[in-house]
Amino acid sequence: MPLEPAAYDAWYYTPRGRWIGRREFSLLRQLLQPVTGTSLLEVGCGTGYFSRRFARAGLQVTGSDPDPAMLDFARQQDGRIEYLQADARRLPFAAGSFDYCAAITSLCFISEPSLALSEMWRVSRRGVVLGVLNRRSMLHLQKLHSSGYAGARWDDRSAVHDWVRELTPTPIRVRFQTAVLFPGGGILGRGLEPLLAPWLPWGGFLCVGLVKSGH
Repeated sequence: MPLEPAAYDAWYYTPRGRWIGRREFSLLRQLLQPVTGTSLLEVGCGTGYFSRRFARAGLQVTGSDPDPAMLDFARQQDGRIEYLQADARRLPFAAGSFDYCAAITSLCFISEPSLALSEMWRVSRRGVVLGVLNRRSMLHLQKLHSSGYAGARWDDRSAVHDWVRELTPTPIRVRFQTAVLFPGGGILGRGLEPLLAPWLPWGGFLCVGLVKSGH
C-alpha cells in the first residue's frame, strides 16, 4: 500500500530523516550552485519537501508530480510554490522555461529515466541536478528488500553516464558526489560522514550535477 503523503513527509522530521534530508540538500545545492532569484522545476516533487528547501534558499520553485494526493499535501505546506500534475517524460513546458531542474530520488520510479532526463534538459537553461539511489552502497544492501523502497530502481554512475550520453547539447560539465555513506545515521556515522563523503563513491545518495550553460 502506498505511503500516505503526511506519513512520508513526517519521516524527514525524525532524527534520522532530518539528518539525511540535510545531507542530501547540502550536496544538491553544492553541485547545482543556483543563483538566488532564479527559477527551478523539481520533477517528481512528491510532498514538496525539497521544493520548500529550494524556495527557502531563495529560488522561484515550481513542483511537478503525477500523484494528485502528494500535490494536494504539498500545496497545503507552502502556498508560494506552484505545483502541477505532470508526467516527467512529457513535461508541459516550452524549451528553456526554467533556469534549473531537479529530480530527487524520483527517476528511480520511472521506467524510462533517460527520457525524463532529456525532458528536464530541454526545459532548463543552466543545468540539472539529480539525486539517485546508489546501487553501490551500504544503503542498497540494507534496503533492497525493504517495503519502503518497493518498486524503486537502484542505479550507479555507469547507468547515469548512459542517460547523459543521450543529451543534446552535451553538458559542459558533469560532476558526481555521494552522501549518506552510513545510512543508520548513528553518532559515529554522522561524525565520519563530512570527512569521508562526498569523495567516496559508496554513499546511498548519488548526486549528479549537469551544467548546460555558464550564463
